[in-house]
Amino acid sequence: MLKRLHKFSLKKVMLLTALVLLALLVVGCSQQTSTAPATAPEKETSGDATQKQDTQAGGATPTKVSDTEIAQTQCTECHEMWPEIATWQTSVHANVPCLTCHKGYDPQQNKSAHDSGSFQKPIAIRNNPVSDDACRSCHAMQNRLATLLPDLIAPHEKHEAAKVPCLSCHRFVTHGNIAERKVTTRPEYSDYSKWSPQLAKQAAPQVMRRPNMFVCINCHEQRKVTTKCAACHYYPDRKSLPSHENPEWKVIHGREGRKDVNNCAKCHYDKESQKFATPSTGDLIADFARANSYCYGCHLKRPANHDGAWMSKHPQMAKDRGLQNCFACHDKNQPRPNVTGTYCNTCHWFQDPKPAAEQAQKK
Repeated sequence: MLKRLHKFSLKKVMLLTALVLLALLVVGCSQQTSTAPATAPEKETSGDATQKQDTQAGGATPTKVSDTEIAQTQCTECHEMWPEIATWQTSVHANVPCLTCHKGYDPQQNKSAHDSGSFQKPIAIRNNPVSDDACRSCHAMQNRLATLLPDLIAPHEKHEAAKVPCLSCHRFVTHGNIAERKVTTRPEYSDYSKWSPQLAKQAAPQVMRRPNMFVCINCHEQRKVTTKCAACHYYPDRKSLPSHENPEWKVIHGREGRKDVNNCAKCHYDKESQKFATPSTGDLIADFARANSYCYGCHLKRPANHDGAWMSKHPQMAKDRGLQNCFACHDKNQPRPNVTGTYCNTCHWFQDPKPAAEQAQKK
């Protein structure tokens, strides 16, 4: 009887122990299951923090679809900028970041052109030029005096008072005006991958980055202000500019005039002579000189080759250079007050009817 009771108690203890162990196992599993979600919010919190950091850095997904497209696409993926970069690298602004001058560009304002492809090549950003404020952020305009050449004067205060934009004169300074001059469309410069500082110096030399006299004259004419030499040049007591006193000047500027006679009018223009005379000598330069008092207003002196021996050597000169050189000054159909009344028919009368007095003597 005692043995049976002992066996029963032992079985009962073992059963209870098993139940306890089973209960502990169930509790342990339930605790592990309950702790798993507890770690998830920490990850979510960490994710939120990362997203906030991305937002601060500009990497969060924008709210507008168009903004998303712009954010995911770099400007340089469509806009080839090596020519602009190369010219910038060789300019006086090489150490100035691009956005210092090119401020406030909004891609949204040209979104329709981006979507439709309705833009010209090369692209020139005329709708968003560099502002005067951008220039003033580095350049003080007050009492600023430009002296590009020893004889040149360009008072900034007068131009600023007249509200002349800085780019009217200085738009070439960084990029050499390569877009407006359509440099990048020329065959020798059309491969943008080959653009380098060396090529930029060739395509946009320093002379292309400075305001030239034609820019000044064109602006003055449009604004109806003086175009007299003394408005921009010193040496008012001199009859000519230092560059004009170069012995080669007459040859150089004469050649340029023969390339395009309109170049003469850019400097030597007389308002009384609104247009060139109708060609009668066969030489545009000669016709221009005849019709424009600006020329013969300065060239009043007897030419050096018209010396005492001129009568004997002038036939060969006329043969070598052509009669149009004679007609430039000596034309009986267009006599000039500062030229003597000496014409071809004064001696070579056989080309015209003889004077009435001479005909009377022959009778």
